[in-house]
Amino acid sequence: MLTIEERNGQLLLTQLFTHIWFGEWDHYEKVLNQLPDELKESFPFHPYYNREDFELWYENYFSIPGVYFIPPYVSSYTEKTEEAIDRSRQDLLCLIGKFEEMGFYYPIEKGEFPDHIGSLTAFLSAAATEEIKAEQEGNTELARQLRNAQLDMYQSHIKQGLKKVARHSKRKLEDPFFSVFIPYYLDTMKELFDTHK
Repeated sequence: MLTIEERNGQLLLTQLFTHIWFGEWDHYEKVLNQLPDELKESFPFHPYYNREDFELWYENYFSIPGVYFIPPYVSSYTEKTEEAIDRSRQDLLCLIGKFEEMGFYYPIEKGEFPDHIGSLTAFLSAAATEEIKAEQEGNTELARQLRNAQLDMYQSHIKQGLKKVARHSKRKLEDPFFSVFIPYYLDTMKELFDTHK
């Protein structure tokens, strides 16, 4: 079971990761400016932060199809067979159902698909926020359900997608920020959700 400090740390990480995946640099800077310098230094990608340079890299990686393009959608990595495409559609419908069940409409508000890595990470952040509230209010059953929803989201939608993103991005990353961020994100998510079940 996670301590409250670990839950708050997880919440901070998932919020920061969501901002990066969506290219929300004002929000990223706001979160980082609230942290002490020693904590900022614990993020190995942050020393490479140069907004002007990597806004362009972000567009090249995640928005503009081309040589450097890395699709940020889990469904982009589905095989092109009819069976795989049907399975991917079912996964998306299940994902939409999970979002609706929790009242999580962030992807719709952002104008994004639910299987965008940023949407999936935002779900983890929203569920962690509610889990912390439930724990503080003494509602341990709701806190447990919210924790299970996060673990399920990681296992059923994020984990395999992240492996595919990592494989696809290996030879495409040329800037130092994202070259460090993507492996860090993968390792951190694995540590958060594979080891703290």
